[in-house]
Amino acid sequence: MAKVAIGIPCFNEEPYIAGTLLSAIQQLEDCSDLEILVSDNKSSDRTVSKVEDILDTVTIAKDRVTLIKQDENIGANQNFWQVYDNTDSELFMWLGGHDQISGGYAQRGLAHMSEFSNTALFTGKHRALNADGAVTDHPIKYDFLQENPIERYLQSIVQLSNCYIFHSIFRRKDLLNFQLGSTPGTDHIIISRLLWSGVLHQSDDCFYSRRYFPEADRAAKLAKGAYPHERNNMEFYDAYLQDLTQLVQPLPNLVGEAIITQAANLLIQRFGLPFFGNAE
Repeated sequence: MAKVAIGIPCFNEEPYIAGTLLSAIQQLEDCSDLEILVSDNKSSDRTVSKVEDILDTVTIAKDRVTLIKQDENIGANQNFWQVYDNTDSELFMWLGGHDQISGGYAQRGLAHMSEFSNTALFTGKHRALNADGAVTDHPIKYDFLQENPIERYLQSIVQLSNCYIFHSIFRRKDLLNFQLGSTPGTDHIIISRLLWSGVLHQSDDCFYSRRYFPEADRAAKLAKGAYPHERNNMEFYDAYLQDLTQLVQPLPNLVGEAIITQAANLLIQRFGLPFFGNAE
């Protein structure tokens, strides 16, 4: 069992998957306790052949990178969980199929997480990749260093906008009993849950380069319900508060209820009133 695993879910990433996979493979050079798992969600382009070409030619990858080829499209959400469920490392990170990480990322994350038990998420500085591959410095700083887990959790509802820190290295045990679902905004819920367990460390020594596509692409995903919005937020709120209900169970009932009420109020302030009616 490797100490760290990088999971790369992908679908029709032919223009980008080579750069993504090679950025993960370079981590193997200085992190001996790392495995990489790629899950292709029945791509209709040359994504799989690009991955297979790399696995056939890059020696260091042969025994430490695994490719899963889905027999049918199982949906993006399920494909994300495939790479998680099919690894058993202590530490894990999701790497987007069109994103990249800088050299030494995994080793720095492993060293930091081993030394600082109060860190729940380790990530590098954020950079933006456009569709053509141009890289732009795009600092995103979050203050999730509060000692009180309740404060960190509530601050995540207030502060989170760009969820690139979803791709942090985290401890698998901190997602224990998380309920798998297809709710829009699951990345937001997972970040909050992990912050209940510890702080966020944003390293100045490595980079997570996240690829951004034209606004029209995001608008199309929004129309399909990929993100929480005023027409589908009830499902998002329900999943968020159900998970928080599980987290507050060890607390006195009245305290737990007060935290849930505060979280509900903050969610409504951020995402609008719960929508009742036909969301079609």
